[in-house]
Amino acid sequence: MAEQEKDNTMTVVIAVTLIAIIGVFLLKSRETEHLKGSGETSAAAEAQVLKQHKDFNNDVTKQLK
Repeated sequence: MAEQEKDNTMTVVIAVTLIAIIGVFLLKSRETEHLKGSGETSAAAEAQVLKQHKDFNNDVTKQLK
C-alpha cells in the first residue's frame, strides 16, 4: 500500500485568515494614533489658517455675485 500524503490546504487557509484578522485588528487599533499628538486647537487659530487659504475653485457663478 502506498502512503497517503496529508493535505494541508485547510490548515494553510485557516492560518492565513487568522494572520489577516490579527493584522487588521492591529492596524485598526493604531488608526488614530497620529491624531493624539496634535493637541487642542482654538477657533481663532483655525480661523487664521483658513483666512490664509487660497480657494482654487473655478466657480464662475460665485464670482458674479
